[in-house]
Amino acid sequence: MFVKQPLVFFVLLAISRIDAQSCQGGAQCVIIQQCTYLYRQLQQGSNPQLTILLRNLHCGFQDENPKICCPPELSEQQFSSRNGGAPVDPHSLLPSLAQCGTQTDDRIVGGTRAEIDEHPWMALLRYDKPRGWGFYCGGVLISSKYVLTAAHCVKGEDLPKNWRLSQVRLGEWNTTSSVDCIDADCSGPPQDIVVERVIPHEDYDPADIHQANDIALLRLQHNAVFNDFVKPICLPTSGDIKRTALEGYDMEVAGWGKTETQSDTIQVVIYSGVQSLLSGSESDVKLKVVVPVVSNAQCASVFSRVSRTITGKQMCAGGVAGQDSCRGDSGGPLMGKVSSYSNWFVFGVVSYGPSPCGTQGWPGVYTRVTEYTDWILSKIKP
Repeated sequence: MFVKQPLVFFVLLAISRIDAQSCQGGAQCVIIQQCTYLYRQLQQGSNPQLTILLRNLHCGFQDENPKICCPPELSEQQFSSRNGGAPVDPHSLLPSLAQCGTQTDDRIVGGTRAEIDEHPWMALLRYDKPRGWGFYCGGVLISSKYVLTAAHCVKGEDLPKNWRLSQVRLGEWNTTSSVDCIDADCSGPPQDIVVERVIPHEDYDPADIHQANDIALLRLQHNAVFNDFVKPICLPTSGDIKRTALEGYDMEVAGWGKTETQSDTIQVVIYSGVQSLLSGSESDVKLKVVVPVVSNAQCASVFSRVSRTITGKQMCAGGVAGQDSCRGDSGGPLMGKVSSYSNWFVFGVVSYGPSPCGTQGWPGVYTRVTEYTDWILSKIKP
């Protein structure tokens, strides 16, 4: 696939005799996470050659993040073309189990407010409007370069035509403050990264009331910088995880979505897309809720009452009064731990559900991620 590491080392070392302020040979001084090829080599495990190479390429720091001289001619794309155009294995573009689905602390069990460093893979989608901007959907970071979300968040029937999805925000907790602190635990400023490309599923139809194939990817303009507050979640690509029967598992949903109270008379109204987000009431602080996965048969029986079809490419969770995803959580992850894994995996993408949210007996509907991992792997690039 790529040329052998010794050649990489030789070529880079030849241009790496630099001072701490400049780079030569067309190289750019960037944080190491933005030098995709070398960062991936480092993720796979350090070795003496790589250590020496990185020391020679060192050109300073950005905050506490080391910067290196990254030559554009040795990008992943160039390595692939030099090797006869051999395709890059998409699995290599995803973080390893040592890097994904881990969080600093699991302090909270139950409750609604997520801790400041909890679920560090959560993303907010920013939309630019004719007058100002706002966050109206969620997503989840699956690698340094890609965010997974719902297709209705990027081409939904209810998405205003004059709104433009412009950026993704990572590392957020409270949207009203630039630096968030709980006691002495403080995050840095959130990372706002421009969306370079929007990739909705080709078979998603915004007018489809069943919301089939409600899944999309966002390619970021540059790599996210991983820290305690920004980390990727794991994608369920391995066979044993994909075969796991999820019914009966408790999963979590997190986001900044609308908060609602139950009324005495509940009228079930199905929502989908960005509709009714304009009414406000979204949370400033990241929230979470535990929801049980229910069988598709049970879910299909419920939604048949409103002429909605539930397929094997969807899954359902919730149905407990007051515990549900809600408007504004759209595109965010249904996530959990399964089998013997200690990592968090994304199993669903918030698609639609009842209104008021958390209506007893009416679970939320999610796009089943395990049915789309091949599609995801076919779309991600270096």
